[in-house]
Amino acid sequence: MLKVEKIIGNVFENPELAKEFESNSYNENYKTVSISRYDLEKTRLKQKASDGTQIGINLDGGKKMAHGDVFYGDDVKVLIQQIPEQTILVRFAGLEPKLLVLIGHIIGNLHRPVSLEADSISFPIHDKGEIDLFRTLFRDYVDKIELIIEEKIFQPHKSMNVHEH
Repeated sequence: MLKVEKIIGNVFENPELAKEFESNSYNENYKTVSISRYDLEKTRLKQKASDGTQIGINLDGGKKMAHGDVFYGDDVKVLIQQIPEQTILVRFAGLEPKLLVLIGHIIGNLHRPVSLEADSISFPIHDKGEIDLFRTLFRDYVDKIELIIEEKIFQPHKSMNVHEH
């Protein structure tokens, strides 16, 4: 098993590191590991790389992995790729502040992490049955908002540190 402990950068923040991974995708010293958003929260994890290599990740306490992080160990670089998940995007352009607060309250009661844009908020769902739950919860606002189901790499707003139920 290959053990890695040190994050040396992130391909989304370091263009040189991104180019290095692109040009070495077939090099055995460059591995890619796909990890769920939930597992990104862990500091110790065993996972298989895309080539089948067993990878052991041991991160110092207080640090968290992120989509695009690159670890280094035993002359090997390991890229962390977050697995896309199903999310709901609520587009609310032009809503009055009172309705925005109510929508935030509904989502907040379910302890979901959120991602914020100028005219929308998105959050992950656990299974397809929840789509109907959110349509019911937002039923009073259905003519004022747009609900869009997406499969994407969800990254919570940086100031959010919430737990999910």
